[in-house]
Amino acid sequence: MRAEGKKSSLWLRLLKWIALLALAAVVWELITTQNPKLLSIKRGFIHGVLGVSTVDAGRETEGLCEGYTVERYLNGAASQDVYSGKGDGKSVYRDGKTTRLVNYLDGYQLDFPAGTEFDFSLSPLYTFAGGDGFDCTVSRETATYAGLKDVVKFELSTFFPFYRSNSVESHVEHYEYRFLRDESWLKNNGVVSAVTTDSRGDLIISAVLTEPGSAKFDRYLYCVHYTGSREYIRVTYRFDSGKWGDVGPDFLTLFKGMRSFDPTGEGVYSTDYKPVPDENWTEETKKLYDELKSGTELKWGIFTGDIFENGIDSEIPELEKKLDFTFPIVLCYIHENMEFPAEFMDKAAASGKTVELTYQMTANNNTDLCARSPLLDIVTGAEDGPIRSFARAAAAWGRPFIFRLNNEMNSDWTSYSGVVNLCDPQLFKEAWAKIYGIFREEGVDNCIWVFNPHDRSAPPAKWNDALCYYPGNEYVHMLGVTGYNNGTYYSWQAETWRSFREIYDAVEDKYAPFFSEFPWMITEFASSSFGGDKAEWIDGMFAALPDYPRIKAAVWFSSADYDGDVPARPYWLDETEATVEAFRRGVHK
Repeated sequence: MRAEGKKSSLWLRLLKWIALLALAAVVWELITTQNPKLLSIKRGFIHGVLGVSTVDAGRETEGLCEGYTVERYLNGAASQDVYSGKGDGKSVYRDGKTTRLVNYLDGYQLDFPAGTEFDFSLSPLYTFAGGDGFDCTVSRETATYAGLKDVVKFELSTFFPFYRSNSVESHVEHYEYRFLRDESWLKNNGVVSAVTTDSRGDLIISAVLTEPGSAKFDRYLYCVHYTGSREYIRVTYRFDSGKWGDVGPDFLTLFKGMRSFDPTGEGVYSTDYKPVPDENWTEETKKLYDELKSGTELKWGIFTGDIFENGIDSEIPELEKKLDFTFPIVLCYIHENMEFPAEFMDKAAASGKTVELTYQMTANNNTDLCARSPLLDIVTGAEDGPIRSFARAAAAWGRPFIFRLNNEMNSDWTSYSGVVNLCDPQLFKEAWAKIYGIFREEGVDNCIWVFNPHDRSAPPAKWNDALCYYPGNEYVHMLGVTGYNNGTYYSWQAETWRSFREIYDAVEDKYAPFFSEFPWMITEFASSSFGGDKAEWIDGMFAALPDYPRIKAAVWFSSADYDGDVPARPYWLDETEATVEAFRRGVHK
């Protein structure tokens, strides 16, 4: 009995030690963790519960000349109060030589040249800075995990100081800058780049357009400061080469003096997005826009393969016969240097349909992203001629149409996306404004412009958010929203079956605070049949649609995405009699 008692006591002591070690490990993990979810909880406790402030007057003013001034901002407005840790806080110091930004929301302190001004309107995403011969965007980003192995390796690196994971650097190099490191893309687009790492281990990339033409800025400096967590601070400078010799080296020095600290507060947007109808529109175009904006009955549209021939001539009429329903809108796609499709537009008009004309600046239907980028050519002025010719034909055609330019730009699968084009959404906005200006100069008064991001950004970075691409109120009349139920064929890419309500609840939550005054249009969408009951999905769609009164039109993409010869995402509306019956039942209600 004594021996058994000793064994029992030994096991109890051992279990206690294991429990204590486990508890110590948990405490240590919480103290050292840099996991994004746990990190936000830890920061909330430190700054929200304990009230520890990130404001450090000594640090903020160190190195400034005497007589400096300070401007304080809270939630986008000027404030007289020192930041308390609540809300969206910024401080700007000026001493005549240096302009210092202290961004409490994103947790960094960064110097700029004297005279730099700031735009905080998209503060939860990034801060925009501008000065003589340069501009700059700064954002605090988070590297996503590539998989469970990535999670384990990174957590081990925070738990054991002697173990290091390079997963954040790998994320940045691939998702942010892979095209700037790709020799084929660089050669095809006349860009020269150089990649280095500074003494802190931060990433520095310089890039130059060798044939800038009329581009506003032709030299880039990308700087990434690693914070030791999954978060990193991304700084993108753009320069006029004429100024580079005077200021370029100074910006590297300024970046190397950047300080990062715990971000605190809650981000606040300061936007005022609203459509500005074109005063030059024809009466017929005004009437169409008013119908789209104020109509109470949803307008349906359709796309089928080979839309310019069999699609408009036979496939759509046959589908309409099956459904006993006529689609008032038809979708088509035009790519770079293709002529305005007047013959197709005539056919659509003859059958009483309005065309949603999608104009994509791609030379290869977005199949080769390392090829020449037409978007860069627009910015440099090399595409002015073809765009002007297209605009003249659009004006000559005369009837109203819906114009969707470069949809899904916040992606990594389109030739005109930010990640493909120097990681710079500003170029998208500049190209949009230029095309709009050419259309105006050529007398296009029959065109309703649709701004159409994808419902999910890729990469899912702040700088790549849909709002970063919005070209401005004077250039946009409708908001296009796109969200597919892709199905589960590519489940290894984390694709899941999503209901209509699941997709468009998220769209509503994201865009309603900004675009509530615009008419919305589901410019293309569909459900796959791979992974669920497509007919049931369609029934759910019709049941949900009345809950989205901002959506004035919806266009079904009746085609498929292929994996080789396999229809990986079969989107056909008439795929089965059940899907036809479900749509017929819903549309006639």
